[in-house]
Amino acid sequence: MDLSHFYLSILYLGSITRGDEGFVIQQSSRVFLSMDLSNPTIRYYSALLIFSLCMLTNLWIAKSPFGRVLVAIRENSDRALMLGYNVKLYKLFSIIISGTISGFAGACYGILFGYVGASFAAVSYSIFPLLWVLIGGAGTVLGPLIGAIFMFYLIDYASDITDAYMIICLLYTSDAADEEDSVDLGGRRI
Repeated sequence: MDLSHFYLSILYLGSITRGDEGFVIQQSSRVFLSMDLSNPTIRYYSALLIFSLCMLTNLWIAKSPFGRVLVAIRENSDRALMLGYNVKLYKLFSIIISGTISGFAGACYGILFGYVGASFAAVSYSIFPLLWVLIGGAGTVLGPLIGAIFMFYLIDYASDITDAYMIICLLYTSDAADEEDSVDLGGRRI
């Protein structure tokens, strides 16, 4: 089932998911450890803390032996298999870790901002992380963060120019991908 079916299912099962309206979390329910998360200052520092913990966890995983095996699998899964690593098990654990962090981020978003709707299942929310990785680089932990920051400002700037801001972002990311794939031959790029 692809993403459009998931989105349509959310809308169709409106009695359960509330469809386009989504879920609004009441302000009284958004209190954690006696901190009111509807306060913008507390929400900012809570989001910064959660982000920092997730980033440090990702950096720790990348530097651990488990992370090094994941890098080996990414580079050449056949070689990692011949070295005796259970490639399928490592891939399963990486997907579990990714899903856990993603689910945690979604839950935190709902609690911090008080709203979760069907619009978060739109295609753009799947495309943006791919663009962040394309711009920032897939080989590092901090690369997608740099790509996300750059895309945020590119979208902000492009939306001031036109309503079709995604076309400008697409043109830039396709140009960035061409730059990575091109070869320098005596001052000429091919």
